Amino acid sequence: MIAQKWHSKKINRELFHEEANEMGRIHVNQIKVALNKTFQGKIDLTDLTGKPQIEIDKNFLTRSFAAYALFVLANIDVDTATKAIVDGYEDNGIDGLYFDRNQKILWLIQAKFIEDGAGEPDAGETGKFAQGIRDLIDLKMDRFNARIKCKEHDVVDALNDAYVKLNIVIAYTGQSFSIHNNRIIDDLIKELNDPSPLADFSRFSLKEAHKSLTSGLAGQPIIEEVALTNWGQIEEPYQAFYGQICASDIANWWLEHSRRLFTDNLRNFIGPTDINEGIIGTLADEPNNFIYFNNGITVLCKKIKKKALGGSDKSHGIFVCEGISVVNGAQTVGSIGNAYSKQSDQVKKAKVFIRLISLEACPPEFGTKVTKATNTQNKIEKRDFVTLDPEQERLKTDLALDGKNYHYIRSDEKVFSDDNNCNLEEATIALACANSDVSLAVQAKREIGKLWEDTTMKPYIDIFNSTVSGIMLWRSVQVLRKVNQFLKDKEMISGGREKSFYIHANRFVLHLVLQKMSKQALNDPGFDFNGYQQDLQSLIQSILDAAKAKLEEKYSISLIHQVFRNFTKCKDIKSSIV
Repeated sequence: MIAQKWHSKKINRELFHEEANEMGRIHVNQIKVALNKTFQGKIDLTDLTGKPQIEIDKNFLTRSFAAYALFVLANIDVDTATKAIVDGYEDNGIDGLYFDRNQKILWLIQAKFIEDGAGEPDAGETGKFAQGIRDLIDLKMDRFNARIKCKEHDVVDALNDAYVKLNIVIAYTGQSFSIHNNRIIDDLIKELNDPSPLADFSRFSLKEAHKSLTSGLAGQPIIEEVALTNWGQIEEPYQAFYGQICASDIANWWLEHSRRLFTDNLRNFIGPTDINEGIIGTLADEPNNFIYFNNGITVLCKKIKKKALGGSDKSHGIFVCEGISVVNGAQTVGSIGNAYSKQSDQVKKAKVFIRLISLEACPPEFGTKVTKATNTQNKIEKRDFVTLDPEQERLKTDLALDGKNYHYIRSDEKVFSDDNNCNLEEATIALACANSDVSLAVQAKREIGKLWEDTTMKPYIDIFNSTVSGIMLWRSVQVLRKVNQFLKDKEMISGGREKSFYIHANRFVLHLVLQKMSKQALNDPGFDFNGYQQDLQSLIQSILDAAKAKLEEKYSISLIHQVFRNFTKCKDIKSSIV
């Protein structure tokens, strides 16, 4: 009897897997139809001229699926997605590369079109993709094909921006992802995110790809039933509802619709920034206080209908919202979704303030006005608190007496960095690098905003204090500009890992240059600083040579992009030079 039951269960399992595989093949065929309809004639296949048709067809599906993944995840149009495809001989595992300058996201895609809808990418191919990303970050462009080389400018601009994030995606029409593949990706993400968050990874598998078809990514509206507690409404002149929504409901929106929620927003979800990590931290540590600490979200809807359930009771209401678009709060929504995947129990405890605005009776341009207004309010930034520090006004006065203008208050005035003007950002970087503690220079490279976080505490008071004179600030800024230009000139005539060094070592090199300079050169009004600047070139060159040699000696396999954002590694290199 036991053997009979076991045999019966075995048959049932086999039938289940057969049905699942059959369903997978059906879904793959539906995706194939969509790819042919959307991308036929738009994907570049000129490198395959003369190849067998079966090979051309296979490459079309791979490339169009990579484009489709970008179309869905990056929320871009079809033409932009197709131009991002770099698949081909010597692509180094990268099939799609797109730099979203507005969102500050560099998208890197590897795609595999699996005909039977089962299985996963080969671990060898995943490893090749991971190494290709490392080579790209180190600007080893000689290892890539012409299509990727043509995008070098985008890559350099992305890596030059401290706020850029890498969104790494493996898109495949399979369903599983082995421990070997996971280990390769986990190692890569850990490496890229040491010491500061840089990269995020996602799988665009058969499930996500098919869901994007069935959920109407071609334009069908998002419809959700929204449960609000302690709700209220605005009836005139336009209908709107407001109240509290469970954070777990927002997480489900993210899981179901992802970045499609932000179609009409000025900004998409940008991934692991300090602010977003703070949102996630609040959800993890203080979920009950989340509604007090967060500004909430604003949602435009084509139509809103309240269900009769609950009647006029304002403690609870169900609203059917048609044509949902989150126009303010994208970072909150994305962060909630990311937190939910790790700590769902904590997220379930949190509430979020939400506004639902119906556009049904509104003039045509009203939705655009709401989007602009809710995203362009003047926000207080960390740097604005610097204006409260009397040391800043003292430095401004010192420089003004010498005929120089120091701009430390944000305004609509356009400030040019020239022989008579400098700004707060330049001053902060220069003085941070002039400090004997290399950690301040590293922080200036990682995220300058951290240096302004609290004007009553370190590290701010180590940079701006009564010992800093106006002349020291000004001369430090002049050295900053000299080093920046020197490195820029080197960058323009170099390539590969050397080029990456000139881009990313700028704050570290400035720090060493300022440490080598005499205090008299920076502080003595009688010192001939203009004449001294002529000698700076040889000092900068000698420090560059020493730093580059020690980098390759100690960290030849490390990504340069991250070495100079790492406190420990920079201290180690410095100790070997000075």
